[in-house]
Amino acid sequence: MAFLVNKNALTAVTNLQSGWQRQAISSQLGECYIDRFVIEPGLSIAYSRYTPTQDLIEESTIEKDSSTLSLTYGLEGYSRYQAKQNNTEDFIFEPNYTTITTFGNSSGKRVYAANKTTSQLRILVDGSVFKRYQIPFEFQADKIPLPRQHQHIKTSKNTQHYINRLMHLALSDHTERPLEKNILVLNLLSEQLERLQTNTMIEPQSLGISLGDEHKIAQARLFMIQHMSQPLSIAFVCQKIGISESKLKQGFNAIYNTSPYKLLLEARMHKAWELLTSGHQVAQTAYAVGYEHPSNFSAAFNRFYGCPPKSITSSK
Repeated sequence: MAFLVNKNALTAVTNLQSGWQRQAISSQLGECYIDRFVIEPGLSIAYSRYTPTQDLIEESTIEKDSSTLSLTYGLEGYSRYQAKQNNTEDFIFEPNYTTITTFGNSSGKRVYAANKTTSQLRILVDGSVFKRYQIPFEFQADKIPLPRQHQHIKTSKNTQHYINRLMHLALSDHTERPLEKNILVLNLLSEQLERLQTNTMIEPQSLGISLGDEHKIAQARLFMIQHMSQPLSIAFVCQKIGISESKLKQGFNAIYNTSPYKLLLEARMHKAWELLTSGHQVAQTAYAVGYEHPSNFSAAFNRFYGCPPKSITSSK
């Protein structure tokens, strides 16, 4: 049974060195905290790391008079955000993926699995920043939208370079380099906004995908990730969710810019890497990510990463 906490009521704020502030949930629930650093008014970064001792549901309520845009870079582990508003899909945060969302007045909950570490880096941007830098982006600070996911794509190598450098500066506490930290954050913001404007401003509805189908497509994606240990087929997923194969493939291409098969393969391979590097054997890993025969898994892993899974286990 999952343990329910209210984020606003049960967190304590601790001042760390160099301007960072930490919000930590009771240590009885494991090591769960968020470190925040203000770059400038309206622009901040947040590093979160959660390793709960039991399944954890963290409720939160946002009450403010403007919207916030969040760039989330998944570093380790999976989490899910569920908004209480109707017709709002779950937001999935996963390793090596960049997610762009906007939040206004909203209530929801984040879900974390027991004894699994989930870490993420976020850049939080208020509407005042867009006005100050005269950024031509469809983001109205005087409007308060429902939670919305604008983009969920694999993190590029260029973006990962910026993230690695920013994480190094943040975690090693380089107080002498505040300017480099600010430049990295602004580079990441600029890069993602340009990509968002050019690639993802098309609404799924304009491609013939209804709100109901959009919600089912999000459910299908979540179902595939949660049940990757089973020998899933696209037909089986469609039957469970109640959507046609053609509509599912069309929706994945429009919303996630990939196919259901490729998304499931990436999720399995990322999970496999995580298991192998944590000490699991090749056969154990193969069964855990949905392969009946370890030899088939080894071949798929080699094609995906360019190295056999045994090389990962032997390097530990």
